[in-house]
Order: sequence, then structure tokens, then C-alpha cells
Amino acid sequence: MKYCEKCKVQVRGDMKRCPLCQRMLVGEAEGGPLYPEVRTMYRQYRHFFKILIFSTIVAAVAACAVNLLLPQSGHWALFVVIGIAGLWISMYFAVHQRNSLPKNITYQAIFISVFSVIWDLVTHWHGWSINFAIPCTFAVAIISMTVLGRLMKIPAGEYLICLIIDIIFGFIPIVFYAIGIVDVKIPSIICISCSIISLAGIIVFQGDEIRRELTRRFHL
Repeated sequence: MKYCEKCKVQVRGDMKRCPLCQRMLVGEAEGGPLYPEVRTMYRQYRHFFKILIFSTIVAAVAACAVNLLLPQSGHWALFVVIGIAGLWISMYFAVHQRNSLPKNITYQAIFISVFSVIWDLVTHWHGWSINFAIPCTFAVAIISMTVLGRLMKIPAGEYLICLIIDIIFGFIPIVFYAIGIVDVKIPSIICISCSIISLAGIIVFQGDEIRRELTRRFHL
């Protein structure tokens, strides 16, 4: 390993000059990479991702081929392709936010809600997205984040903001309920109740932590 006589440090790799003082190094270069290899999520589970990618491609191609052979059955292959795309988008959020459970829950809830509305529109709008998907998704997100935040002892700063975002989205069914486009009211009422109770609990029991977190994030 090369050595800098002035800085008294050893330098890996085949560098000729010290990165600190630019003085010529002495000694023999050591083999191997200068920086350690960083194992990404894809590298760690490369074989699994390859199988999953190939399987989804096979499923999409097979669905399209069968649909072309049976055109009288409708354009159902389009829904298969959209579903596979939704799976990969959801997995993208899961992988990129794997170190932050609150963000993962929030991103997944927003994506599922948006995706369900798009799917409902594509299938000639039956209203199940606003009757069931959106209220149930955010009710589950609010409850799970509240419970997991306590059980896993997640620092308040890591989940309070995400919980507030979920609560804000949880109030969306109030709009649907007020304008009368909700046919099944029970899921919306449950979601609205969870949002109000969670917001009240945060204000009463964690108001100081919210103020500190908002001050830290927005420099108030």
C-alpha cells in the first residue's frame, strides 16, 4: 500500500499523489478497487428481479396474444397490461422508500387511490374507486401508521408529517359525501372518522412535536 510521508497516511489504489497534500507517494500500489462496491437492492436480489421481469413480460405478451386470437372477448388484455404496470410502479415506491416505512405507506396509499380512479374511469366508471378504494385505503394507512409508529417506536419526526398528509387525503371523502356522489356511505364515514380522531389525537398529545418538526422543516 502506498504511503504519504508528510501526512502519515496510507493510500489504497494506484494513485501517484497524496489526495491531501498532493505530495508524491512512496511504496507499492495495492490491488483491488479504491472504493468498496455498494450493493444496491437490485444487485442483492438480482435473480428474483430477473425472474419477476421475465414473468410479467410473458404474462403481458400471452394476454395480448390470446386477446388477438379472441377479439370477440373484448379488450381485456389492456387491463392485464395496466395491472402489471401498476404492480411495477407500486414495487418502485416500495423499493425506493424501503428505509422509511411512513413514506412508503403514504406513497402506496396515494398511488393506489389514483390508480383505482384511473381503472374505474377506463372501465366505464362504476364508482367503486370513491365508494370503497379511496376511503378504505386511507383509513388503513392512517390506522397502520398510527399503530406501527407506536409499536416500532419510530421517531415522531419521521412519521408525523406523513400521517398528517394521510389525514388530509382522508378528508377527501367528505367532499364526495357532501356533493352526493357516494353511493355506499359506510367506508367514507369510517375514513372521515379515522381522520378526525387521528388529527385530534395528534393535536392533543403531540402538538409540541408537530410545531418543532414544522419549525425544523420549514424554518419557521
